[in-house]
Amino acid sequence: MKDKFSGKFIVLDGPDGCGKSTHSKLLIQWLKEQGVSTIGFRDPGNTDIGEKIRHILLNPEYDAMDTRTELLLYMAARAQLWAEKIAPALEANQCVVLDRWLSSTCAYQGCAGGFGMEKVIKIATDCLERIWPDLTIILNVDLKTASGRLKSQLDRMEQKGDSYHQRVREGFLQLAKQQENFLVVDAAADIETVHKKILQLISETSLI
Repeated sequence: MKDKFSGKFIVLDGPDGCGKSTHSKLLIQWLKEQGVSTIGFRDPGNTDIGEKIRHILLNPEYDAMDTRTELLLYMAARAQLWAEKIAPALEANQCVVLDRWLSSTCAYQGCAGGFGMEKVIKIATDCLERIWPDLTIILNVDLKTASGRLKSQLDRMEQKGDSYHQRVREGFLQLAKQQENFLVVDAAADIETVHKKILQLISETSLI
């Protein structure tokens, strides 16, 4: 496992309420137990600039924000996170586990927001040193299950409504079919069951 995952870049992504933050932490813990030097980040965030951008993006006070503005702010935070945190960690041969990445912008702003996934990827190609991880795990969950897992106080993105979030889910599944190095996990089950499925998939996969 140490040889397989050292210096690898792994992303867990999916709709709000899919459990990606929980499963990112569990995966990090498991990798460390296997002797893999592992570090985790969230996108956007984990830098001074990124955390300020995150506050603006998720604050319901800014409900007039345009899809293009969202896209560019997410991309700016992502570029900073790569430069400050992710690239140095990978250069040090650490395994990086990330909560969200470009796949989120493709699904949210590209598909649900109507900007277009191909256009999102083009902008990312121009802005980011690396657009795709070694492995992206999409946690797929239906709207009813996802909404039941969210906190009562929703952030700006979570408040966008069922039709928007249904398109987000469709965007993730569409992207997983189009891109290499993507795996889809049914995340509707309990935490332990989903965690075991993730471990099985990453242990067996030949993608990394």
